[in-house]
Amino acid sequence: MCTYTISINDTIIDKVRPAFADEDALSNWMQQQMELMLVRYAAGLEPTKKHKEPLSMRLRGIANAPKDFDYKQELSNRIEL
Repeated sequence: MCTYTISINDTIIDKVRPAFADEDALSNWMQQQMELMLVRYAAGLEPTKKHKEPLSMRLRGIANAPKDFDYKQELSNRIEL
């Protein structure tokens, strides 16, 4: 596993800190968010013939979709096959 050091404005951290149980929870969440951003970014760099939009755009809104939402229909509406 690679290790990087980043700096984040204290004011921003102070605003979000109350939403987490402790520093470990905040750190774990930041780790997950950074990994998710990198996966999405890497997916957008991969050449693809089938999809013109990056993965992040194709998956947009899935987490908040209604229970009976038709994912296949939504994708076919957005993507020209």
